[in-house]
Amino acid sequence: MAAKAPMDPVADLRKRLARRPRAVPGTIDAWWAEHGLAAHPAAVGKRIALALIDQRATAAKLAGIAVLHDRLGDQLRATDLPMFERLFATAALADDALVDAFGVQVLGTLLQRVRGRAEICRALATWRNADSPWQRRAACAALTTLAPLGDAALPGLAQLIFAMCSAIVWSPDRIDQTAVGWLIRELSRGEPTRVEAFVRRHARLMSRECARLAVEKLANKHELLVHWKRATSLRRT
Repeated sequence: MAAKAPMDPVADLRKRLARRPRAVPGTIDAWWAEHGLAAHPAAVGKRIALALIDQRATAAKLAGIAVLHDRLGDQLRATDLPMFERLFATAALADDALVDAFGVQVLGTLLQRVRGRAEICRALATWRNADSPWQRRAACAALTTLAPLGDAALPGLAQLIFAMCSAIVWSPDRIDQTAVGWLIRELSRGEPTRVEAFVRRHARLMSRECARLAVEKLANKHELLVHWKRATSLRRT
């Protein structure tokens, strides 16, 4: 009798998640072990994770993100960025919660690697020119993991973030505006004076939501919001 062909791991996990869509972590643990995926090279796991993110079901996408973060986090490399970019080109990631999870958990984990951190930051900063607002947002989300330390995390990080946000803030898209506000807010924890100067300079381009996020942690936030209101009033006249 012929041996039963092993089930495609992506199809198998999809079936398991369809039965238990709210039990992603436990389901992944059992699935990973039963398919012996830990014994395979990291490249195999990455391909499986990307195939999961390409699925239509949100649970499968979250499972792919979890695999990259929980199972392969220490195997992520700068050379993975081009294949991550393709997820945005194909609109596999086009939802606030999914993009933020991918940005923080996957790209943010990649940034925790001290070796090559500068190269990765520079590469992510170029995403400010991406066609997809979701890709721009993912880059901002990733940098929120380092931003609270400012230049203490990486010399020149604050200036890199300012350059990135200066480009993205021109977009009126809420996806971009809230991404800028979030990233600038996190940077204000370590670089409050420089963030204040940035907000004053770019206030006229910020939405109300972006401005409120950006100044949330600053001592003079009320003064800055008054400045924002004045700047945007002038813009409308």
